[in-house]
Amino acid sequence: MRPSAAIQHIRHIAAQGLPPLIAVPAMVDALEELVPARTRTFVWLDEQGNTASLYEREPIPEALDAFNLATAELVRRGEPSVIDLSHSPDDFGGWRRFLHHPQWERSVMKNELFRPYGIGNNIDFPLRDRGRTRALLAICREPGSRAFTRTEVDAVLGLRPHFLHAMHAPETMALACGTGGEVALALIGDDGTVCEASAEASFLMYQLCCGPNGNAPVLARRAPDQVRSAVAILRAANTIPRAAPPMRDVRTPWGRIRIIAHMRAQSGETVVTLQRFLPRDMARLDRLRHLDLAPREREVALAMSKGGSGDAIAQELGLTIGAYRQMAKRIYARLGVTGRDGVRQLLDS
Repeated sequence: MRPSAAIQHIRHIAAQGLPPLIAVPAMVDALEELVPARTRTFVWLDEQGNTASLYEREPIPEALDAFNLATAELVRRGEPSVIDLSHSPDDFGGWRRFLHHPQWERSVMKNELFRPYGIGNNIDFPLRDRGRTRALLAICREPGSRAFTRTEVDAVLGLRPHFLHAMHAPETMALACGTGGEVALALIGDDGTVCEASAEASFLMYQLCCGPNGNAPVLARRAPDQVRSAVAILRAANTIPRAAPPMRDVRTPWGRIRIIAHMRAQSGETVVTLQRFLPRDMARLDRLRHLDLAPREREVALAMSKGGSGDAIAQELGLTIGAYRQMAKRIYARLGVTGRDGVRQLLDS
């Protein structure tokens, strides 16, 4: 995806009015097309500057816990902390001050966050609203990587208003979801402890117990109540021949998460799969980013997928009916479909 298309895609996500914990992670993921990096972490902050919630595509739970959940202790010890970043006067790159901090070499930030993630080149962007830092966006590259260019920095700076707009969207829960979603695996013991879990599964369990206004350990040694409930049902149903695996759908601010408890592993733990489903509009946007369409054509195709007449779509998007019809023809030809129903079916496939 070209940089201009990536910027437009991120703006499209912000404009949909989706719940913040669904829109913002998708915007963070899309930054990969704009600023290639090893990790991208988005941290929501409370009134005091402490971590309220966070998103990281491939989390290392212990590293995030060590830094984000120990802020008060780090401040007490005089170590670099997320509060220092939130109070930094810099528009970006405030972390560089930490390189000269007297405790940098022994700090949690360097040894328990930077080292496990392999971070060597980091840049952070505070998102401020009415004088208060509401969130931090950190983009990190590995040691020895090239420096961030001014073009990359300016592109992210230009997107800050869109991140703030997405953060202020209402927490709407009555959203139709798509049918897809990545599956992650975990092993849960009989006592409800997490014996083993992929990073993605750990983060989905974090999402089961953490909303936008309160934090919880990313790595919960004890599985969330919803997961333990599915495991308990499976254990009780083990005496029923060919019983279907217990399944629960849980609505969270991050999206709908499906929990399925399967047969027990040879080691004695229960295998649990977790799957997060995105709202249909978000799933359609994600599908659109991989199609050969110009940014404006993606906007029109998304409007087509929601229904409505050509006249209504043209009026909504500020197009003349003639311009809309010409663009519709190009969209149908590029996607190999017939009509607005064909566009909708393709985006929902």
